[in-house]
Amino acid sequence: MPLMTQAEYARHRGCSEVAVSKAKKQRIASAMTERRGAMLIDSDKADALWDSTKRANNRSGTTKAAASPKATPAATSLPSDGELQAYIAGLPEDEVQDLNESIKRREHYNAERARVGALRDREEVGSIAEMKREAYALAKTVREGMLGIIPRVSADLAALTDQFDIERRLEEEILTALRMVADG
Repeated sequence: MPLMTQAEYARHRGCSEVAVSKAKKQRIASAMTERRGAMLIDSDKADALWDSTKRANNRSGTTKAAASPKATPAATSLPSDGELQAYIAGLPEDEVQDLNESIKRREHYNAERARVGALRDREEVGSIAEMKREAYALAKTVREGMLGIIPRVSADLAALTDQFDIERRLEEEILTALRMVADG
């Protein structure tokens, strides 16, 4: 009677934790045991219950062989409703997808694409490459403007002796260079 957590039992069975969670509610509920405040699964008992449920499904006509992709009709003909239902009933629980969930995800995806498209049309968002190009061009303009200050004021600054006159002249030149960048 090895006791296991839900994750351990999922690895033991070779299925997902979602399948074990569903099975806990439907077929292996009596194999659950509480120990030290944690719900554990008696793997021997759960295996027996899991397998007996599988055998009962096989007797009702939803066998794995009938539900396997090889047993589905040829690609040239469409399966009948009965064949489709038998195929879906034979899928493991963790592979059956909820149609409503699929529709909800698709609609969310389409709405998000439309929202981003509208933002792009209004030029509120852009590509990362485009932003990098613009940032590089702006940084280059700032650098050139700042480096242009040196040849323009070096002779004037050499002639000045008052510290406040030098600071005022540098400040004027820096502001002029930054205004040129801001004006584009």
